[in-house]
Amino acid sequence: MSATTEATAEATTEAATEAAIPAGATPPAIPPGTTPPASAFHDQRALRAGALPRFVLLLALFVGIAATISVNVIDARADPDGMRVGCGLAAGGDPGLSDLDVVVRIADQRSAYEACVDRFVPAQAWWWKPGALLLLLICAAALYWILPLWKGRRGRVVPVEEVEGYGELRATLAELVAVAGLRRPPRFVIAPATPTAGAVVFGRFRRYTVCLNGGLLARRRSDDQGFRAVVLHELAHLHNRDVDITYATVALWRVLLWVVLPLDLLYIAAVSLPGTAGTYMETREQSRVVHHVAMLAVTVVLVYLARADILRTREFHADLTARRWGADVRLWQAAAGPRPDARHPSAVGRLTARAASLWHTHPTWGQRWRSLADPGALFTPGALAFFLTGATAAITATRMPALLSLLGIPQEWRTSVISVTVAVLVTSITGLLLRPAATYAVLASGPAPSGLRVAGWLGIGLVLGEIAVGRAGSVWDLLPEDPAFLLLHALAAFAVTWWMAEYALLSAASSAGGRPRWSAWLGLVVGCSVLALWWRWWEAEGHIEAGGMLAFLGEGVIRQHEQDLTSGQGYEGPLLDLVPGLPVLLALTRRADLLWAAGALWLLPLLAGLRRPAPTRPRRPLLAGAGWAAVGAVVLVLAVTAALRAWSPVVDGRAQTHLVAYTMWVMAAVAAGMWLAAGVTAAVARDVPLLRGLVVAATVGLVGLVTMGVLLAVDGCARPLAILASSCRPDLVGGGRVVELLAPTVLGLGLFLAAGVAAVGVLAGASVRRLRGRGVRAGRGHAAAARPPESVTARPRWRTAVGVVGLCLLATATTAAVTVSDVRSRAREDTAADALDPVFSGGVTSPAVRAAQIHAWLVLGGSDLTLGIAKSLAELAEPLNAVTSDPARRVLNDWAVIEAQMRPRCLAVSESVSAGRRYFHHPDPRGEAAWEALLTRADQIGVECDRAIGQRDHAAYITSLQRLAPLGEDLTAMAKAIAG
Repeated sequence: MSATTEATAEATTEAATEAAIPAGATPPAIPPGTTPPASAFHDQRALRAGALPRFVLLLALFVGIAATISVNVIDARADPDGMRVGCGLAAGGDPGLSDLDVVVRIADQRSAYEACVDRFVPAQAWWWKPGALLLLLICAAALYWILPLWKGRRGRVVPVEEVEGYGELRATLAELVAVAGLRRPPRFVIAPATPTAGAVVFGRFRRYTVCLNGGLLARRRSDDQGFRAVVLHELAHLHNRDVDITYATVALWRVLLWVVLPLDLLYIAAVSLPGTAGTYMETREQSRVVHHVAMLAVTVVLVYLARADILRTREFHADLTARRWGADVRLWQAAAGPRPDARHPSAVGRLTARAASLWHTHPTWGQRWRSLADPGALFTPGALAFFLTGATAAITATRMPALLSLLGIPQEWRTSVISVTVAVLVTSITGLLLRPAATYAVLASGPAPSGLRVAGWLGIGLVLGEIAVGRAGSVWDLLPEDPAFLLLHALAAFAVTWWMAEYALLSAASSAGGRPRWSAWLGLVVGCSVLALWWRWWEAEGHIEAGGMLAFLGEGVIRQHEQDLTSGQGYEGPLLDLVPGLPVLLALTRRADLLWAAGALWLLPLLAGLRRPAPTRPRRPLLAGAGWAAVGAVVLVLAVTAALRAWSPVVDGRAQTHLVAYTMWVMAAVAAGMWLAAGVTAAVARDVPLLRGLVVAATVGLVGLVTMGVLLAVDGCARPLAILASSCRPDLVGGGRVVELLAPTVLGLGLFLAAGVAAVGVLAGASVRRLRGRGVRAGRGHAAAARPPESVTARPRWRTAVGVVGLCLLATATTAAVTVSDVRSRAREDTAADALDPVFSGGVTSPAVRAAQIHAWLVLGGSDLTLGIAKSLAELAEPLNAVTSDPARRVLNDWAVIEAQMRPRCLAVSESVSAGRRYFHHPDPRGEAAWEALLTRADQIGVECDRAIGQRDHAAYITSLQRLAPLGEDLTAMAKAIAG
């Protein structure tokens, strides 16, 4: 990516349109069957995915990395002494252990940390950060403005009007402009010194120029079709409106290489590394810098790949547009050589060639000819675009806090803003890529996009992006402490993307049948909402839990949940093997909106099946198999209930524990039934396997939970199925509460896990079909991914409608009940959360770091607070020292004197203690014990003294003053322990 490489790539991009066309060559005949279907060209504008979504990826990466580097540089300027780091040390954070240690301890003392930062970190003008980012964008805009001027400079090109025979050439160019249907004709110039038979278009804001090379004009009379094809190709770029995107892409790339990256490297060399040299943070900072540079390199590679993808994609679409206008495609075939479809004989060679092509900024002639011969391959979204989408989403999410800081967005809003922004980014790009592919598959009867494939690449990109930024772990480790949470995050994005691909196919089929396109927009809204929900969990909790939050907090939280669930009875007995995991599941899925989101993923396609038949309706209704799944769910719950009753009957005094165990085992059985149903349904489905699998799995989960709720409601009425009661006493409320408790876990998280099982089922089904000789192409996943929905024969639909409506009503009622319960329990949950004081169980802090923590704690306020408490105590004791000189002992007996002299001093002690309570906990355990003892004893003196004076309680007043002497004796030892 040097300047030479950049210049070479640019020259190749400009000249590649014509350089490979042999002069004077006779185009060979087009083999039969290689001409693309006409329908593909008639609807090409509607079908074109184009460069826009790829440019959005590039822009997001650029803005994110520019914002991060700007914030780092400006914060270093505003805080040269590193006081923000000192506040983190004072809070007890140990950067030598993990980033999580610092984050959690700061979060546990958020108000004290913010007060510390506000006090010691110098304030900076609000416009510094947004101004820095704006300056970088202005640099990119200026370069975008200058590039066309440089390309069209007078010494390089001449106006076409100055060419001999201009009249005939002008007529030809005007004809081609009319064919292209351009409302605003471009300016034509000639580059006489360029010998190649090609052209290039450049410009900005609808002021475009087409530059014809001298070699192209020389060949015009001998090869008029070649001349027309080249010009039509360049005019196609204007028609497709990709010229501005192209030069904006080049401008962003060059500003990144020439301005942003050098600025970051200068910051590292001049500020970051020298600032920690010779300190305990030196090794830590060196590792952080290595990780940062590696992340930066990954980001630059992604930017380059996105840039190359933009430049390649625009050429494919320009070729297709020129072909639609009548360009002679045989010239492309001639340039591609005698064997344009030839491939490397070995799989390794093909893989290497495919990987190498990703780095090219311009496609080969063979690739361009193949895209003309098979436009379906062009409309089918490639793996790179979705991989870049996933990686960009992960990296953008980590860069957005810096951007939001630039914009002054409050801290409490940032999680929501990040999740919504990333969800809109991913779903809009995914929709722009999938919708044309689905529409082409319906209109041209071409291959449908493989939702499993594209979703898999997006998930891989997301995981690698998160690993690259290292947010879920620390700079010491490549993988997060608990990677299951990261995989859950990736699974949610995978499921949403796969769902969007299959729903786009259904909505495209509906639009082709003359229906409105509202269903396509509704699908995008649903996908965006679900992804935003999951991403908000990841931003707020998920990445912290992936970093080892549960291990960091120890077992105290789990034990607290255990006592709450079992009413203090604890976990015992043979049924409780699965129960310890229940608190984690309930904490992960306690939000009712997760249930709404999961419900939309299976209810929306199900409702779409109720509409009138269309020629492209799926072969079988989406509800197929759901009836048998419902029956199986009822049988499953009844069997599990009977088996558990026989295996472990209720023990007196432990009914609550038995109920928890019963619900856990039924939940596990229902979830397993859901996943099995999803996998089998997806394996045998011939189209939209995920949608079918989700419908069947949701039916199993919903009916299973309702069956369990009914059994609990009528417990004791059916003796073989009795759970707790020995007599028949119906309790509908109790049964409903259990369903409300488990529904988010089973129908929320369980449904997303069912999507993962459905993927396994699709792959297994495809493998079985290959073994049986039915030939599903390797790497394409499932046969359903290779065809659009097939036609269906009309049949009576009232029974299907009744089933769909019944499931929808049942699901809606369950979700509404969970939502009401969730709203009512918010206050109780908040109170319980406040009452829970987790005990951190982090690693051992080194002596050097501990000394730095104590020093920061003292310097940033601890020393002043300790002295303030000691001073207030001394001032309270001062009148008592003079009591011997006052025979009346008024400070002990005269309430007027006591009120005037002693009460303000008592209040001063209480105020100094309150200030100490607002400060950080002492980072050293021994110091914390001394600090807490000082606060407690001083507070006791101040509060009791003030209360006794207010109540005129002489005995209590004297008692409070008598506590001063013992505290004074211990104060020196306390201060020494506090000082470390």
